[in-house]
Amino acid sequence: MPARHCCEVTSFTYRVARSGALLCGLGFAIGAETLVLHLWLAPKHPAIAWPLTIGALGTFAWLIADYHALGHGTLRLTAETLEVAIGQRGKAVVPLASVLTAVRSTWREVPASGTLAAAEYMNLLKPASPNVLLTLTVPVSVRLVGGVRRRVRQFGFCLDDPDAFITALSEVRANETVPS
Repeated sequence: MPARHCCEVTSFTYRVARSGALLCGLGFAIGAETLVLHLWLAPKHPAIAWPLTIGALGTFAWLIADYHALGHGTLRLTAETLEVAIGQRGKAVVPLASVLTAVRSTWREVPASGTLAAAEYMNLLKPASPNVLLTLTVPVSVRLVGGVRRRVRQFGFCLDDPDAFITALSEVRANETVPS
């Protein structure tokens, strides 16, 4: 295997995780509910109707921006870090030294909701099921929508090429331990 240059970056896409049908369904539901609420409230309570309508349009605009970002975003693997930036949903920088394992996952490996393990697990690509499970030795801070931060020890990712990601991560970590 060729040695990786210290500045080389490998990117992995997650386009398979986005759902146009879900976006259309949510858009239809938001549009229908907003129209009905607006028509019902506007005659007597325009001060309530208009902010609700504008908020709904803003929500739909955010969903479209997130869908677009999921189609163009990548996980970036460098010699020392894994840069996680998932659409409009969240960002984190994972030091490779803290990676314990990266494996292909099935529903069996994903922590069950409500358990202690699930408290430190995050799948930023929901509703897509993860095909890679990344486990860390120490939790990292993930910046979510609105500046909220959450500590995470396990990530679930639904990547377009999970095997290439796991192989590249293993190679980078192996090169990290080999003296120059």
